[in-house]
Amino acid sequence: GQLAHQNLSAWMIDVIRHAMNGSQERELSLAELSWWAVRNQVADALPEAVLRRSLGLRAEKIRSMYRESDIVPGEQTATIILKQRTKNLAPLPHAHQQNPPQEKTVVSIAVDPESPAQYLQRQKSQREEMPVYTRWVKTQKCMTCGNQADDPHHIIGHGLGGMGTKADDLFVIPLCRKCHSELHAGVKDFEEKHGSQLLLLIRFLMHARNSGVLKWKA
Repeated sequence: GQLAHQNLSAWMIDVIRHAMNGSQERELSLAELSWWAVRNQVADALPEAVLRRSLGLRAEKIRSMYRESDIVPGEQTATIILKQRTKNLAPLPHAHQQNPPQEKTVVSIAVDPESPAQYLQRQKSQREEMPVYTRWVKTQKCMTCGNQADDPHHIIGHGLGGMGTKADDLFVIPLCRKCHSELHAGVKDFEEKHGSQLLLLIRFLMHARNSGVLKWKA
């Protein structure tokens, strides 16, 4: 539906923005979007109007009827012009693969057995925020009913989170608005009906890992 398309678009913009400058703090420009599309050989997927704006070309007038004098022989589209200007640009390595990965790895989890913090008597609680991951979670199916998800639900109870603090963004599951409201109306009744939130979380983490969206790094 429209909401799923909006969530997917927002997640894709975050991924491109992170690939371009490693930051989700500012808006993605048309020039950056076009550059990324060329480097990844997907410029054909961009709308003609977007390419014309990024190239500084005048917007194409759409008419209900055309006279013969309006037709310019050999007039090039913005896509063709962009390809001509960037024909000597080397594509990214994965663009040559016959079977590119279907999912973009958006989160990597590293293991540091030598971390100094493990020796502290009182360790400082730190909440991890991963907006790229939570945007992707919203594009998935609801864990309880299978419909399109609306929200990334942060696990409540079970020792996660704290007073006025949500659980880490890693500890989320996709829920539709109806199931999300049902959970907050009564956690006990929800878990008796659908199973423990922790079990749902483990199942979803396995899905994210098997999809290549989460990647463990030892």
